Amino acid sequence: MTLVAGLLVFLLSAGAAWAATGALISLMGQRGILDVPNERSSHETPRPRGGGLGILVGILVGSAGGWAFGIEPPTLVFWMGAGLMALAGFLGDWSGGVSVLGRLLIQVVAAGLVVRWAGGLSRLPLPAPLDVPLGPFGIPLAVVWIVGVTNLYNFLDGIDGYAGLQGVVAGLGMAALLVVHPPLAFGLVLAGACLGFLAHNWHPARIFMGDAGAYLLGFMLAALPFEIGPAERPRLVFATTLCLWFFLSDGTFTILRRLVGGEKIWTAHRSHLYQRLVRAGMSHGAVALRVSAAATVVAALGILVVYHRSTPGAWVVLMGAAAAFWLYYKITTSREMQGTDTRLDHRQHPL
Repeated sequence: MTLVAGLLVFLLSAGAAWAATGALISLMGQRGILDVPNERSSHETPRPRGGGLGILVGILVGSAGGWAFGIEPPTLVFWMGAGLMALAGFLGDWSGGVSVLGRLLIQVVAAGLVVRWAGGLSRLPLPAPLDVPLGPFGIPLAVVWIVGVTNLYNFLDGIDGYAGLQGVVAGLGMAALLVVHPPLAFGLVLAGACLGFLAHNWHPARIFMGDAGAYLLGFMLAALPFEIGPAERPRLVFATTLCLWFFLSDGTFTILRRLVGGEKIWTAHRSHLYQRLVRAGMSHGAVALRVSAAATVVAALGILVVYHRSTPGAWVVLMGAAAAFWLYYKITTSREMQGTDTRLDHRQHPL
């Protein structure tokens, strides 16, 4: 694939998603498909949801354009799984009638289709010497990976522009490996569609992607490594983890913290680090840009060490990513304390 062809596919996806999402703003509003704010929301006025349909249009148009340029699209099984994920999300966005267990069942079926066709993970997706063979556990672990990433992506879609910008970063990160794995050119399609959607979703957002968009993006990014042969798959899952680092680390940390606290992890809340920063006074745009800038650095370094097959480099990047998350947590805690001190000071010294 030439650079010009890749740029055209990226722009085609972005343009289609931008146009489709713009049309959805009025359509969803007219049909009353709105995200009405509650005590756990980060927005204050009702906004249309279901913008994930615009992302899907961008992906489909971009994939068709890529095929015209000789870029092989993902397999039929990949599209079937993505369709099931999008359907589960759309039903939730439009009617709210899909139970937690119902959504989980659909997600497991979608992930199972991909894993049944492509196979599981042959090794643990970590640098040596922890890349141990998984044997029969490789199949269930692959399903857990796809379902887990899908749900974490949905959990982290809570402020304007954040999930869309993460999609751009991760899509471009995976596409950077297309020189050794041509199917990863699909990352250009994902990134372009997210960019087109982002034009309507940047703060103050005119529309939200909803479960449909978050499920779709999370599934596609998690399942994309399974378009590659089993020998290279663990390395690409490792690369995807680094491309999604702050989504996956924030989501996993928050789930564990809530479990320890005896909370129901499937209920809505506002305790992810990015949500806590907004509650502490940072704007949606500032949080999205700063965390995504750090995510870009981690993703770029991760892609670099995976491309060069450097085990020492992979450990350095992984440890650096862990340190970056710790710093993220400390900054969040500090911001919250400053906000609390300011509020207390205002109460003690009213104007």
